[in-house]
Amino acid sequence: MKHLYVLAVNFFFFFLLQANAIAITDSLSAGSEQEIRLNAYVEESRVPMNQPVVLRVELSWPGRLNRYQIEPVSQPILTNLLLEGSGSENRLITGEDGTFKALKAVTYRLRPLEMGMAYIDGIVIRYTDRETGEEERLTSQRIMVEIIEPIPEEESGRLKAISYIVLFVILFGVIIYFFFQFIKKRRLSGQQQEPLISLPEAYLNRLSQDVDPRGTNLDEMIQRLSRIFKEYLEKDFSLPARELSTKEITQKLYELPIDEVDKNNLSSVFEKLDMIKFARKGIDPSEFTQIYGTIENFLLKRKQKLEMMQQENKEEK
Repeated sequence: MKHLYVLAVNFFFFFLLQANAIAITDSLSAGSEQEIRLNAYVEESRVPMNQPVVLRVELSWPGRLNRYQIEPVSQPILTNLLLEGSGSENRLITGEDGTFKALKAVTYRLRPLEMGMAYIDGIVIRYTDRETGEEERLTSQRIMVEIIEPIPEEESGRLKAISYIVLFVILFGVIIYFFFQFIKKRRLSGQQQEPLISLPEAYLNRLSQDVDPRGTNLDEMIQRLSRIFKEYLEKDFSLPARELSTKEITQKLYELPIDEVDKNNLSSVFEKLDMIKFARKGIDPSEFTQIYGTIENFLLKRKQKLEMMQQENKEEK
C-alpha cells in the first residue's frame, strides 16, 4: 500500500512538471509571434509653461496596413494637461531588404495647466488580427512631464519675428532669382529667334528704303545716298567722312583694309559726288545709277565677307 502511495505521488509531480513545461512553451511561443508594437512618448520631457506638450502614439508591424483592425484610440487620461488637438497618419515603410513595415500614428497636442509635474496615464490599444481573428490589447507605460517656467513672451515674439524676416528674405530672393532666370531665358530666346543683322546689311536696308534710283528728284536722292554712305564709313571704319573734305576722304580710303579695286571705285564715287555738289545742275540718271550701284556692291561685298568670317568662327568652335 505504501509502495502504491509513493508511486502515485511521483506520478502527480511528474504530471505537474509536464504541465508547467507546456505552459512555459506556449507563453514563449506567443511572445515570439507578437508582431505588433506600441510606442508612446513625448517629444520633450521638460516643457515651458507657455509651450505645448506633444505626445506621439505609434503602432507598427511588418506587412500590409490592413493586417490588423485597430479600434479607435480613446483620449488619454491627463493630469495637469489639457488636450488641444490631435492628428493621425498611416504609412507603409519599405526597409533596406525590401520588406514592408506598417505604421499607424496619433499625435496629441497638450497644453500645460500649471507648473510642476504632469502625467499621461497608460494608453490602451485594442486590435484584432484579421488573419487569425484573435483579439488582443497593448498598454503603454505612464509618462511623466515636468512643466517648467514659461519662456519670456518678448523673447518668443522676437524669435518668431526673426524667423518671419528670414523666411521673407529667402522667399524674396527665390522670386528675384527666378525672375532674372526668366528674363535671361526670354532674352536668349529672342536672340535665337531674331539673329543679329550686320552693319553692311543694315545700311543696305536703309539704301533700299530711303533712296530710290528711279525717283524723279535725283538731287535729293544723291544727298541721301551720300549722307547714308558717309555715316556707314564712320561706324564701320571709324572714318569721319561727314567732317572731311573729298580729298581727305580719298586719302583715308587708301588706308582702309579693303581691296584696291574698292579703294579706286570709292575714290571715284566721292569725286563725282563732289562735282555734282558744285556743278549746280541736274544730275544725269545714268550717272546716279552708277554711283548707287558702286556703293551697293561695296556694301554687298562687306556683308558677304562678314558672313564668311562668322561661318569660319562657328566651324572652329
